[in-house]
Amino acid sequence: METDLKINVLVVDDNNINRLLINKVLTKWGASADFAENGLQAIEKITSNRNYDVVLMDVYMPEMGGIEATQAIRANSDSYFQQLPIIALTASMLSSERAEIMESGMNDYILKPFDPANLFEKLSAFQKVG
Repeated sequence: METDLKINVLVVDDNNINRLLINKVLTKWGASADFAENGLQAIEKITSNRNYDVVLMDVYMPEMGGIEATQAIRANSDSYFQQLPIIALTASMLSSERAEIMESGMNDYILKPFDPANLFEKLSAFQKVG
């Protein structure tokens, strides 16, 4: 498996262990990662930095969850906010949740605990070419 990712990822998860695990995997692949603990922090970081290639967004978090945060990001008409790939991180996937995730403007989802090969495949689709 190719393990070199040239990508800047924002990981949004309220669980510190999840953030540590994802960071370990991303670092191993050469990706750079930034972190937020809830949707409000994510929106703040995305708005001020605008340098993320993809966002891994937990669906259920305190203060503001991933669905709400994604809707707020997509509400900005700037093309960066419209095109920024957002992948849901979720522990369960009922068909109703899948519909809610896609309707919110998220591009895809990954089940937790995540499979590194699956995560790599989904992230590699969004990496910078060159």
